[in-house]
Amino acid sequence: MRHPRAAVGASVFGALVLTLVGCTAVEREAGPTPTPTVETVVQVSTSGPAITGTGPTEPYPGVDFPLPDHARTVTIDFECEGGLNFHIELGDPMAAGDAALRGTCDGITSLTWPVTDETAPKLFVWTPDGVAWSATPHYSTAEFIRNEAITAECEAFSAVYSELSNADIGLTEYQAFDEAEWKRRVDAAAAELETLADTSETTMAEPFDALLTWVRDGGHAPGTLVTDVSLIDPISDTCNTNHTPLILMGEFGG
Repeated sequence: MRHPRAAVGASVFGALVLTLVGCTAVEREAGPTPTPTVETVVQVSTSGPAITGTGPTEPYPGVDFPLPDHARTVTIDFECEGGLNFHIELGDPMAAGDAALRGTCDGITSLTWPVTDETAPKLFVWTPDGVAWSATPHYSTAEFIRNEAITAECEAFSAVYSELSNADIGLTEYQAFDEAEWKRRVDAAAAELETLADTSETTMAEPFDALLTWVRDGGHAPGTLVTDVSLIDPISDTCNTNHTPLILMGEFGG
């Protein structure tokens, strides 16, 4: 606020009084109360035509799978019958940093992928020969959100799985050490797996426990983890659905 100037010739005291009066006599008019605004994000969903086939989409490069510019996720309703397994890749999972997904041919299975600049517009399907299938895409502007707890546990289990796998391969395929060293490695991995099972906050707690029991109760003979992954599958499927696949660090081989 600008104060009125004192008249020429007035005393300093008078000027001071005038200034003080000006400050107390004039009140600012209260402005309107700001109205908070909420940004509304509208999610847009669209569907594409079904893609059909019979058997695996071989050889490469698979089949064309258009990706609209607005898409940030895509859910594929994959339909097949017969009770056999199927396996799907969207683009190149390794390049895009996501996972291949799988299921069983017993009707419609809905599977979701993130869509990024690295997602190639190609679909790869593996089913047994003669199995008819259809894949209906549903695109959304909603971002794919990975579950942080699952992400952390998949990363931790990748290390455990690597240790168990390297113990088996090192003994049975490379004869890099004896069974005493194999057992030492397996016991060390089992201790880490026990900690992971005890602290798990996800649906993988039960599969962790099942694998731990198998390893410690003598079910894990040298080489069996490499040839039988049935106890790993429930863990791997959860990690893949979250698009944080297990990454194994191989100690042996090229």
